[in-house]
Amino acid sequence: MNDDIVYDFDRVVDRHGTCATKFEEMDAKFGCHDLLPFWIADMDFEACPCIIEALRDRLNHAVLGYTTPPPDFWESICSWLMRRHGWSVDHEEITYLPGLKKGLGLCINFFTRPGDGIVIQPPVYHSFRSVIEGNGRRVVTNPLKLDDNGHYSMDFDGLSEVIRRERPPMMIVCNPHNPIGLQWDADTLRHLVNICRDNGVLLVSDEIYGDMMLADNRHIPTASVSPEAAEITITLGAPSKTFNIPGVVSAWTVVKSARLREPFFNWLSANEFNTPAIASMVATRAAYDGAGPWLDQVLAYLQGNVERAAQFFASELPDLTLFRPQASFAVWLDFRKLALPQPELVNLLIGRGRLALSDGCSFGAEGEGFMRMNVGVPRSILDRGLDRLRSAVAPSATTVHAFDTIPFVKMHGLGNDFVYVDCMHRPLDDFPRLAVEMSRRHTGVGADGIIAILPSDKADCRMRIFNADGSEAQMCGNGIRCVAKYIYDNNIVRKPLLTVETLSGLKTVEVHAGLDGLTDTVTVDMGLPHTKPAEVPVNFNGDSMVEAPVQVGDHTVSVTAVSMGNPHGVVFVDDFDGDIVASLGAQLENHPIWPEKANIEFVRVDSPSSLSMRAWERGAGETMACGTGACAAAAAAVMTGRAKWPITVRLIGGNLHIDTDPATGHILMTGPAVTVYTGTYYPSR
Repeated sequence: MNDDIVYDFDRVVDRHGTCATKFEEMDAKFGCHDLLPFWIADMDFEACPCIIEALRDRLNHAVLGYTTPPPDFWESICSWLMRRHGWSVDHEEITYLPGLKKGLGLCINFFTRPGDGIVIQPPVYHSFRSVIEGNGRRVVTNPLKLDDNGHYSMDFDGLSEVIRRERPPMMIVCNPHNPIGLQWDADTLRHLVNICRDNGVLLVSDEIYGDMMLADNRHIPTASVSPEAAEITITLGAPSKTFNIPGVVSAWTVVKSARLREPFFNWLSANEFNTPAIASMVATRAAYDGAGPWLDQVLAYLQGNVERAAQFFASELPDLTLFRPQASFAVWLDFRKLALPQPELVNLLIGRGRLALSDGCSFGAEGEGFMRMNVGVPRSILDRGLDRLRSAVAPSATTVHAFDTIPFVKMHGLGNDFVYVDCMHRPLDDFPRLAVEMSRRHTGVGADGIIAILPSDKADCRMRIFNADGSEAQMCGNGIRCVAKYIYDNNIVRKPLLTVETLSGLKTVEVHAGLDGLTDTVTVDMGLPHTKPAEVPVNFNGDSMVEAPVQVGDHTVSVTAVSMGNPHGVVFVDDFDGDIVASLGAQLENHPIWPEKANIEFVRVDSPSSLSMRAWERGAGETMACGTGACAAAAAAVMTGRAKWPITVRLIGGNLHIDTDPATGHILMTGPAVTVYTGTYYPSR
């Protein structure tokens, strides 16, 4: 391998479409698909070319039959351990494992029995717990101690006590320790070994990060610290983290003690657990034989990322603490000064920061108030993540930044189309500007406005409606049906009866699902129509404004004022000929009689149970439908003796069924809600 090659770790590699776990499992794990991923423990750097070339060369031979690892396969691992760590391992002391976590499971199943206790030291790699419990054993915890100076250490008194009490046959030590990135010193390891030896406890040492030492730190294999350690330790390691090839599953175990090794290796061999697949064998040998210079450059780059992150925290986030790792590509972050419960901390980072970090509590209860962040990424991605982190936790960081993207859903109710933004876990600001920008038909998404779906402490969710001109509306009948569809179909709240908080009060909606289980139509309890002038509001002297003459230019128009949570002016017409909607709509919307402007409905009575309607909405102009307008039109038609309940209101976009609840008198509106498409919006700078 050419040691003079300089590798480019600044290059951003698009991993979408490669079944990358960090993207494929994001929705299931975080409930969002558009986060910056800093969670799963692999790096975003291209693997060393010598590994890729070795795999390609092997695949040039088209026969993929049974294979046996040659002697130089074992030599490649043993030689690496000596060159890198000064640890002498003979060929017979090492064998292959089908992955490190699988190796833990194999050790547990061979050396312990169901019901046995196994000691771990949280906060620690979450799979220790899951593999122990998943194999019918008991987790016995000996938590690490964290002093006032921010230093972690082993609690030896606690370990002796828990071993005396629980009598576990096995302990798993993480060396270097994940998630803290701490390399245990030789004295600590010797003390640990002595306690385990004196109590007959087998020590399994997970050393997967042993090759990833930063800042001139040196890895100390647990089994190397004393003859006693070699007699009781099973060491697990792998090239997967080191060379960023976890998708090529390969690991190994070193067992110095013949007493432990011979029965264990025989069992592995009998079950062919220690038979490497072709790709594993080829990639492992190529990595250990040729990728050392690549790794040296990776570690230097990672150290630079750690320093960059540490300086950022010191200058921008002084109330938070970053633990500088001695090994690995992850940093352990202390958020405890924010005094947030862990779910709120996680939601803050997801919702406001749009970040996917590893939850500290996944490493044990001792991780509460902490998060783990993978910095094995190009520096430009790290900088974006740090900026988002600052935006999430800084008190003034409540606005959308220029580099942020906004996922949205385009939906419509009878053609009354809005851009819906899910803010259940992502607070956004400056909605009026976004509404104007996103609603433009040719340079934006194109809509009658945007509707934000937000959390509520009074209802299942809250909606805010912003018209295309940036003005905020109190209520939208077509919009609320789409909100109900969104939260129901996306399992945010999976029940047929929902409540939605609006500026005009709480609204109850009923979802009617189709055969596919998704929302087909929605019935909304729109409440009572209001006609008192102060409640509409409208400037009118009298108890109600019913077919009152209003002068508009050269025309006198009869207008009925109704509030359905927002102001409406209903105008009954014989037909829609000419330019009546466009010419009179804008003038009536902005007429001085309306203190807050108004929606204007032009209504033709087709029969006592059927109306046709054209809607001119304030802030949006003519729209294909208006749910609150249809309710106002129906109420006005009944009020003036033109119609009787129930009423079908025909709009350009389709029909709405309007009726009343005989018990309450509330108007009930039933109509469809349709999802058109989803997308990602890039706000202008």
